[in-house]
Parts: sequence; C-alpha cells; structure tokens
Amino acid sequence: MDLDAVPASTAEKSTPISKKIHILRHGQAIHNVQRGYPLRDPPLTDQGIAEARAVSLAFQPDLIICSPMVRTIQTALAAFPDLLPLHQSKTTLEIWPDLREAHDAICNKGVARTQLAAAYPELDFSRCREDWDYEAHSDEVAIQRAKRVRAVLAERPEQSILLISHRGFIDYLVSGPRFSNCELRSYIFGPENTLVRAT
Repeated sequence: MDLDAVPASTAEKSTPISKKIHILRHGQAIHNVQRGYPLRDPPLTDQGIAEARAVSLAFQPDLIICSPMVRTIQTALAAFPDLLPLHQSKTTLEIWPDLREAHDAICNKGVARTQLAAAYPELDFSRCREDWDYEAHSDEVAIQRAKRVRAVLAERPEQSILLISHRGFIDYLVSGPRFSNCELRSYIFGPENTLVRAT
C-alpha cells in the first residue's frame, strides 16, 4: 500500500481499545552529535547502536513499521536481531515512507530505493519512491502525513504495533514531550484516531 495515496479519512470508525501503538525513536545518529552534518541519511553512532541493542520490550509486537532511513533501519535490526531472515521471524517488518523525518535539513533526506535495497536486500522497499523526491516540508504536509499514518494504523488488524521513527515527525504524530534517542512510549487510540499515551 502506498501510504502517500491513502486519504486521511480512511479510518474514522472506532478502534478497539485493546490495540496499542508503541513508538520508538531511533538511536543516536551522527547528526545528533555533529550539528550541521553535511550528508544525507546519517547512520547511527556506536552509542546509537548500543542504545538500540539495549531496548527491552515488555510486549511482543505483532508488527514493526519503520521509516526508510538508515538510522531507523539500523535501530530496528539492532534492537530486534531476530527480525532477519524475515521469513523465519515471528514479527512482520514493514518500511513506510510516511514515517520519514520531517524538516528539510540534508540529514533528513534519504536515498534512492535502489541504494536502500542494495544495503538491505532482505527488506521490502516497494512502498518507497524510486528517488527521494518527497514534497518539501511544511507544517500542513507533516500534519496530513501524521493523520494518514494514524488512519491506516487504526485499520490494521494487528493489536500491538511498534513504529520506529524520528523526533521531528513523532512531534506531529503524538502530543507530549519530545522523545530522547531510543525512548519508547505506548499509546491507545482516542477520538478521531488521535493517539493517547497509555498509562
């Protein structure tokens, strides 16, 4: 499914309260410590890899959905080493371009689909565009993207879904304090597909 083509109003019906959406920010990446990092799609630092490996879940996700950026993919594979090979994993991993970072700094731009597929041949990047030619950032674009993500999540049959994304985009997806690197929070659906912090 191309999330960019999904109307934001797809899922307006009520969602079972048992469904939980867990959100994990990626581990520390190079641009988090080298401000003004001049290259696209920076990878995790050694500390970021260690942070991801230290992630401990009190639940088993039915589905993991990851941004198509190196730092989030590295976080997923370090935090969940049993994900590969995918055909033997208990958990499904999907790559959603709508979870990409917001804002237009060069470090928030990803790479072409062929480059990602060459680096991670076991992952499915078919939802991604051939080139990283997504629209320029604006609050309205990010708000609509977040709304679209929540609508599709509300319709998914899985009851425990883990998203791996970026601080900037997460700010549009949920309200609350900004996420630290590799911070995990859990949410349930509220009215009109809002995500409410689970207690």
